[in-house]
Amino acid sequence: MKLAKIILSLAILASISLAATVGYIDVKQVFEGYSKTKSVQDDLNNKMKDYEKLRNKHAQKLTEAKIDGKTEKDLEKLQEEMKKELGPKEAEIQMINDEQMAKIRKDIVAAVDAVSKEVGIDVVVDKQVIITGGMDLTEQVITRLNKKK
Repeated sequence: MKLAKIILSLAILASISLAATVGYIDVKQVFEGYSKTKSVQDDLNNKMKDYEKLRNKHAQKLTEAKIDGKTEKDLEKLQEEMKKELGPKEAEIQMINDEQMAKIRKDIVAAVDAVSKEVGIDVVVDKQVIITGGMDLTEQVITRLNKKK
């Protein structure tokens, strides 16, 4: 019985020493706290405003054509012109968004890696999956990201 307790104690100690130390971040908070995110969002919002103005101009043109009693063929032609002009703008905005978000994600991962190594954390997960324990690295990651400028 005593031997069993000793073996069990050794097994528990071994598993504790082998267990990875866990940290977590609030991914949403990191994303929103990163100054580059706001800058990218502002740029995209400006591009979207320009796009919306152009789309509204085309929509107005189409509405006026309907009011003027243009033929179905004329209306289809106007819609095709609208798609032809707006399509590339939509694609450009989407491409810029994808590229910029990929850069931001890369920056965040690099900052998480650096901070976790500094404090001796082996595994970092999103805060939403933590029930108990772990170390919150959110503020340290945001600080590192914003120092990077």
